[in-house]
Amino acid sequence: MSEKTKKLTVYLSWALMAITLVFAILFYFGGVVPGTDGTRYEEPLVSNSFIFYTYVLLAITVLLTLFFSVRALVLNPKGLRLTLIALGIGAVLMGIAALLADDTVLNLPHYKGKGNVPRTLLWTDIGLYVAYFLAGLAVIAIFYSEISKYFKK
Repeated sequence: MSEKTKKLTVYLSWALMAITLVFAILFYFGGVVPGTDGTRYEEPLVSNSFIFYTYVLLAITVLLTLFFSVRALVLNPKGLRLTLIALGIGAVLMGIAALLADDTVLNLPHYKGKGNVPRTLLWTDIGLYVAYFLAGLAVIAIFYSEISKYFKK
């Protein structure tokens, strides 16, 4: 990585952290929407802006991830095999999670929202199971990397 790129990355990181810090301060100390003050669920004034900022950061992250992934595949076509293996493992995990997921509507007497429907519950379950699998794999990988050091000596 060149020196210019390192400097740009550092400045960009500090700028994003500063913007996030300003939003966080405004979120907690910037006042609340009129009509919600004093209630159990006060809504900060900057909630929508903070959520929009989060979506922007997420979009930038996804676009940069896709760009650099495609760039790496173009520069190193042999890496495509590993990428396809990772996608296959991801598909298998999603399939297992879908088999374990439950779409039974929950009995929530005081809930009036639209989220207690089979499709939403199924996808939420799938997402949770995939997250559990990935967290478990991360822990296993950490243990493996630490334990394998002692056998390589």
